[in-house]
Formats: sequence, structure tokens, C-alpha cells
Amino acid sequence: MKEKIVLFLKRHKKGLIFLVILVVVGVVVVPRVIAKKANDMMEGMYQTQTPDKQDLQVELTGTGTIEPNDQYSITPMVQGEIIEAAFEEGDIVEKGQVLYQFSTENVEDSIKSAQLGVEQAKQNYNDAVDSKQQTKDNLSLISDQEGYVKKLYVSAGQKITAGSKVADVYDNTMMSLEVPFNASDVKNSWLGNRANVYVEDEGERLRGTVTNIDPTTTTLAGNMVVRYVTIEVINPGGIAAGMSGSASIGSVDCNTAGTFSVKSEGTLIADGSGTIDSLKIKEGKYLNKGDTYLVLEDATVGDSVKSSQLSVESAENQLSSAKKSLDDYRVTAPISGTVITKNAKAGDNINATYANPLAVIYDLSKVKFRMKVDELDVLKIAVGQEVSVTADALPEVEMTGHITNISLEAITNGGVTEYPVTVEMDEVGSLLPGMNVSARIVLEEQKNALCIPVDSLMRGNVVYVKNAPEQQTSEEELADGVPNGFHAVDVTVGISNDSEVQILSGLTETDEVYVPRTEITDMNQLMMGGGMEYYEEDDSEE
Repeated sequence: MKEKIVLFLKRHKKGLIFLVILVVVGVVVVPRVIAKKANDMMEGMYQTQTPDKQDLQVELTGTGTIEPNDQYSITPMVQGEIIEAAFEEGDIVEKGQVLYQFSTENVEDSIKSAQLGVEQAKQNYNDAVDSKQQTKDNLSLISDQEGYVKKLYVSAGQKITAGSKVADVYDNTMMSLEVPFNASDVKNSWLGNRANVYVEDEGERLRGTVTNIDPTTTTLAGNMVVRYVTIEVINPGGIAAGMSGSASIGSVDCNTAGTFSVKSEGTLIADGSGTIDSLKIKEGKYLNKGDTYLVLEDATVGDSVKSSQLSVESAENQLSSAKKSLDDYRVTAPISGTVITKNAKAGDNINATYANPLAVIYDLSKVKFRMKVDELDVLKIAVGQEVSVTADALPEVEMTGHITNISLEAITNGGVTEYPVTVEMDEVGSLLPGMNVSARIVLEEQKNALCIPVDSLMRGNVVYVKNAPEQQTSEEELADGVPNGFHAVDVTVGISNDSEVQILSGLTETDEVYVPRTEITDMNQLMMGGGMEYYEEDDSEE
């Protein structure tokens, strides 16, 4: 048996040696190669970086197209021949400057005709007013009463008939006192004589005049035979109808006291029929005999006056319209600016089919553009905020502007909502309407902030910090998700942008932090010993 084995070994010596070599390679060499390859690949997946201090800004960016501060397309308001257009494209014009003058021959004829119409309408109106006044004179009702108007029974616009009660009238400037005297003492010669009057309610003595002596006698209680005598007294203002008074004539006293009454009291009765055009009396006012107390309306004359008045107003409106249209024949610049386009010139005849603007003016004293801001950022900006601007046509020039308007009219497209924001440039410079610009708005800024790359910050605000040399181990796997040779540190963060994040606490400038920079595309490549692809992460994406 032993000889057979020796013989087999001799015969297969070369094969056996090759087999041993394969076993050695498989057991010892291959694992080491794989391990080395893995270590090389792991080292290519990250880099380290120490925190550095810098001025960190959080920015909002956008784009837009330059527009003039204001622009105006001049359209014709009238038709006709242009007789003057003393400007050219590129000219700078001032607001109110005459640009076009149209022929006014036709409108001037219309103005003259309208003026004649106004004069004729006014003459017709005056004639109607005169006619109405004459008619009113014939319809005026004259008072046959005298005194104060105590109560009115009619009003303007009311229809009345002859015999209608118009007002109660009384005169208390002169009061009458009727008192009895013994018939044997009365003398007819007293008529017109003075009398002494005593106002019992006021305790006042007055002088009066005898105006009437009753020719008949009257028997009072106690078989007293008397004659009544009427005495008129000027009312000093305190005597009212119904008050008591007594009198004496010469040496003769009245038998008993009497009562005062107003001198005259009556009712004003209408002596005509019709609608009251105007009422000339008021309650409490004095009315003399012969005064006009109301005027009846003549419907025919009233309609004539109203109609002629409307004709005057219509004629005046036509004249005003004709004069205003005259302004339309002179076209002035609505704004100050530069003439961009001139489509019509002197000699052109503008008719109803003319569709183009006569000219276009841009105000280039300022320029602006509009950019769209996402709904997540629009509340972070404000009117007046500064904006840094660069233009595609002027790549080396950085300009400034400021926000003048944040529109509340949102634009939603594909589930994304944006708000138009207007930015006005502080200086025009070489900017021209139509140029494309990029805008940058600083939302937040920290000076001398301690920063690390955004990619270094792991979930939960954790950063992997490289171990000190004495802490390094030979382990090749991750320990609790932490890369070999690093330990996890909790940090407090401040502001951040797409590439950098501010560290408020947890790190120093000497710490080396873990920064991922590769991805393994195929682990089989590592196991098969092939080359492993990796690529740099785009810093613009989180």
C-alpha cells in the first residue's frame, strides 16, 4: 500500500504541486487581496475636512427679463390727416409734449354749430320764463285780510278750489276791551275820546280810545241798566285775548270788568282754483291787505320752461363735447421717455381701419424685472429688500436693485405655487429692455461662522469625527453605523445653504469630520476583484 502511494506521488508530482499552490492562493492570498481591495474602496468613499470659519449666506435666486419702468402705446382717438409729427424714433420726449397734430377743420365747424345751438336754446328758455311770469301775475291771489297767520291749511303743490280755507288770520297789535257803563252815565260824545284802561291780570294801566258805543241798553243782574262801550288799546305785548280789564272815561268808571279780544280775527278764503305753485305766507308772519298770499300754477307754461331748460342743457353738453374732442386732435406724450417706435408721420391719413399704435414710448429712467418666488420662500422677503443682479449680456458686472412689489396673485403649475416679485434696478447702466438677468437675494447671513459641508451632517444632527491616532483600531467594519476610525458627535446647527452648514456647538476647528463622496455601484465588483466605480456627489443637491 505504501509503495502504491509513493508510486502515485511520483507519477503525479507536478499536478500535486500545482494543486497545493492553488490551495495556498485560495486560503491565504485571495482573502488578503479582497481585504486590501475593500480597504482601498472604503477609503475612496469619503474624505475628511476640518471646520472653517467663513461668512455664510442663505440665498434665494431667480431669473427675469428687463422691462422699462413704464411704457405706452399711443393709439389714435380721432380720424383724419396728420398735419404735424415733429419727432423721430430714438428721441427723448417729455410728458405733455405735442407729438401729433391732426387737422381740426371738421371739429371746428361742429363747435361753431354747437355754440349757435346754445344761444338759440337760451333765448327760447328766457322767452318761456317771461311767459311763465306773466301767467303767474294773472294767477296770483290777493289777501282781503290783515294780521298774523295763525294756522295754514294748504301747502305748495296742493290743488285747491275757490272757497277753500287757506289760513286763520288775527291781529293782536290792537286789543279791544268791551265794558258796561251805567246807561245814565254814557254820552255819545265819548266816541273818539281817550279812556283809561286797567289790565287786571297784569296790574297795568294803559291809554285807549273809544271806538264804539252800543246804542241799545242791557239789563244786568240787580236791575242794572247799562250800555256797552268798546275801547281799543295798543297791545304792549302782554295782553292776550280773554284777559280781564276795566276802564274809566273822564270821571266815570265802568260798571263791571270786561274781557280783551283781538282787534280783528278771520279766515282767509281762496278766490281761485288750481294747483298751488308757490305759497307766500307762513304761520306767525304778518299779512297785509293786498298782499299776494299764493300763486296758482299754469301747467302748460311750466312744461314749456322745463322743456326749454332741458334744451339748453343738451346744447351746452354738445358744445362741451365738441370742445373736448378738439383736445383729441392734438396728441401729447403721456409719459416722459424714449420713442421706441414711430409708425405714423405727417401727411398720413388715419381712418377706422388703422390698427397700429401711432408710436411707442419707453420710460428708461428706471428699469425693472419680474421673478417668480416659491411659496416656501415668499414670506422670507419684503418690499425694499436689496437684490444682487447679473445680466447674461454683462457677465462681469454685478448690479443692485430692490424689491418694489410682491404680488398676491399666485401662479400654480404642476402643484408648485409661485408669486411674481418685481425688482427695480437702482441704476440702469447698460441694461436694455429684453436682457435676461439673474437675481440673488440674501435671506440670512452670519459673519465668521464655523462651517462644515452639508454632506457631513447626518440624520439627527450627528457628525462623524476622526479618532485620535491612539484611538484607531484594526476593525474594518462599521461600529454601530459609524465608519471605521471615526466616532459620532452630536452638534447644534445654525443656518445653512446648499453646500455649508453653521455649527454652533460640538466641533472645533481642529476636528476632522467625515465627508461622504462616493457610492458603490456594484458590490459584486468588489467580490470579483474588479475595479469599483464611484462618482463625486453634486454639492447643489442635498
